[in-house]
Amino acid sequence: MKSKSKSEPVIISNDSVTCYADRLVIHLYYFPYGSKTIKYEDIRSCQLLPLRRLNRLKYKKWGMGLSPIWWHSDVQRYYRNYYLLLDTNHWPYIGVTMDDKDILNVFELIQSGAQSKFLSGPANGKEMKYRDFSEYESCEQ
Repeated sequence: MKSKSKSEPVIISNDSVTCYADRLVIHLYYFPYGSKTIKYEDIRSCQLLPLRRLNRLKYKKWGMGLSPIWWHSDVQRYYRNYYLLLDTNHWPYIGVTMDDKDILNVFELIQSGAQSKFLSGPANGKEMKYRDFSEYESCEQ
């Protein structure tokens, strides 16, 4: 995914999301297509949770399962280990999955509100260092 203009550098980008300095764009959010843009300041909470702790009836590849969570399209969701649960003070909550190697970096970016420490990431030609999940293994809902 590319940024819309040179004044908007992409901090993190993958098939599921694109993160800019002030907002998160979730790809394939609306059916049958369409992205959802969320400003970091509008996110009340962001949790990194293990997907295996959700009953399979509570999530699906796209849309809403038997839970108040709307899931963007991800045909690989059943093979993921973690998901982000976003609360934007609107119903329903937003569930986001992506490659496990990217999700921790996106989580930390959202948590920090895209502070300057992330601006030296891949958008400026430096390689993003991926972190492990050992400290997040005990996440509870």
